[in-house]
Amino acid sequence: MTDYAKHLNPSQLEVVKTLNGPVLVIAGAGSGKTRVIEYRVLYLIQNHVSPQSILLLTFTRRAAREMLSRAARHDPRCNYVQGGTFHSFAFSILKKHSKSIGFDSFSILDEDDAAQAIQVCLRKLTDLSKEKRFPKKDTLRKIVSMSLNKNMPIEEVLESQYGQFLDFAVEINKIKDDYIRYKLEKNYFDYDDLLIYLKLLLVKNEAVRKELSGKYSYIMVDEYQDTNRLQADITCLLAGEHKNVMIVGDDAQSIYGFRGASHENILEFPKHFPGCKVLKLEENYRSHQPVLDVANAVLANMKKKFPKHLISAAKPNGPKPELLFFKDAYEEAEWVAFKIKEFEGQGIDLSQQAVLFRSAYISIPLQLALGKLNIPYQVFGGLKFYETAHVKDLLSYFRVLVNPLDEISWMRILQLLEGIGPKTAEKVLKLINLSSPIKDIFKTQDKKSSYEKQLVRLGRLLERMSLAKPAISKQFDACMDYYYPILKEKFEDWQQRQEDLQALKQIAARYTSLSDFLADFTIEPPERSVAAKASFGKLDVLPLTISTIHSAKGLEWECVFLIGLIDGVLPVSFSLDDEEGIEEEQRLFYVAVTRAKKHLILSVHHEGNGFGLSQFNRISRFVDSPNVLEKLQQKTASLEDQDW
Repeated sequence: MTDYAKHLNPSQLEVVKTLNGPVLVIAGAGSGKTRVIEYRVLYLIQNHVSPQSILLLTFTRRAAREMLSRAARHDPRCNYVQGGTFHSFAFSILKKHSKSIGFDSFSILDEDDAAQAIQVCLRKLTDLSKEKRFPKKDTLRKIVSMSLNKNMPIEEVLESQYGQFLDFAVEINKIKDDYIRYKLEKNYFDYDDLLIYLKLLLVKNEAVRKELSGKYSYIMVDEYQDTNRLQADITCLLAGEHKNVMIVGDDAQSIYGFRGASHENILEFPKHFPGCKVLKLEENYRSHQPVLDVANAVLANMKKKFPKHLISAAKPNGPKPELLFFKDAYEEAEWVAFKIKEFEGQGIDLSQQAVLFRSAYISIPLQLALGKLNIPYQVFGGLKFYETAHVKDLLSYFRVLVNPLDEISWMRILQLLEGIGPKTAEKVLKLINLSSPIKDIFKTQDKKSSYEKQLVRLGRLLERMSLAKPAISKQFDACMDYYYPILKEKFEDWQQRQEDLQALKQIAARYTSLSDFLADFTIEPPERSVAAKASFGKLDVLPLTISTIHSAKGLEWECVFLIGLIDGVLPVSFSLDDEEGIEEEQRLFYVAVTRAKKHLILSVHHEGNGFGLSQFNRISRFVDSPNVLEKLQQKTASLEDQDW
């Protein structure tokens, strides 16, 4: 047996050794929850629990892999534990039981595809598609998604987040109904559907629910504060028979309400599982105590919470966090840029520094200042690999092989042909028989059309790809040979994008099933593209990070600058009249503070502009609190005061 006391503090050890019954672990920022899950998996297996009986649900597949691979270093049996995201788990179950919910097969829409599908439904309402005040497709997708995953009527979603569209509630409800119908016709599942249909399966099919509950007799869920209503219901249904469920999370870091996450899930877990044991991890392994003093002061001001107090494990001393006041945003940005240089001169690499902010527009003066000093930086929250046009183009060819009824992918690849726009693509789709075998798909097409030769080439490509099964790498070779001329014509930076497509091929080559590859890529896609990285140039040093707070969650740096601490920015203006919104903004501030290991610098500028008028900014209410201010060293700062 492993000597667990050697690797864990007493609180962590108690969590690891509490095996049976419902357990709620409140894991404070930097308290080593990854280590706790790693050793709890190990402890279960070393206490004769079959690894196949353990289910670990996380919010990224990478997190699950990291936890289980670390556990497997102690005992290789840990490799056989099933770990993944709610969505990947749902896909694996629904793939096996799809017929029992009425589907022979299905394709998965990513967020952009879902917005395109909603656009198809919107176009049917011709009067609304031209209405300037009506929400765009991406906003409609978010409204419909929140309605589904929070089980809220459209009217309530609009009232809480999109009040400007309340007059269109009837029309948005119709689009929601049409969207649901459209997906059923085309065998589409979006992200929400994976959870909706899994819950439906568990509720309606008792045999399947008992089978899964019997198979997974120990369930662990990480980052439970970020679950939505559907995910919480699925957790309760899976664990309803045996009650052996441990959830780990920090209610004070629940910051994704805008995505449908419910802060109430973690607070109400003990109500769903009476007799639940609540354990706390409060020893922090990341930050110096002065940083944690600020975090604790922020925690003290929160209302709906599990009380906790963070204590630094080995760093009781350190520089006192600073609160700096500047004349305007440009002076603030220039000072921060020079300070970053100063820290670098003291031996703190740029990669160990970050500038965080509530909203991206706040960073514009900063990016100008960093450019002047030739400080390389990367922006978190930019376009992801799977969102890039060239990757979506290439995947569309594969999607129509798996699901010939995939109208969205057909529209995309048809419009890549010269002379074919949206209207012509729709015309082609009406003429061709999507239910035909791939080799016959274009036989009903008008042979006199100006694009007939291009359709023949496309048809030959798809036929060649369909004959290449199951060698996905050969399918990729055929598709990339066809697509490269399009890539070169469409993009000026095609060489960089070409590297992305080679990386995509390497990912796909690991799979034997094309449908599994497409599902995994949609549910848990790679984060960053080669093209995005190349935009930094060939650097001798790793770049500085500038990031929205939402994108910085889970990360840490030696030095953190938190800029633009103004009421109306943090908290954001649209939350000021909403109690729940204000509470989430306060949790966002807490997340930002706890990213810092040693140096924490908060800043605010006095002069601003709103609606074209000069104004005097009010400091954020989260900072302007006696117990927070006393933990900060306050001073007015400007470049003139520094010897640079």
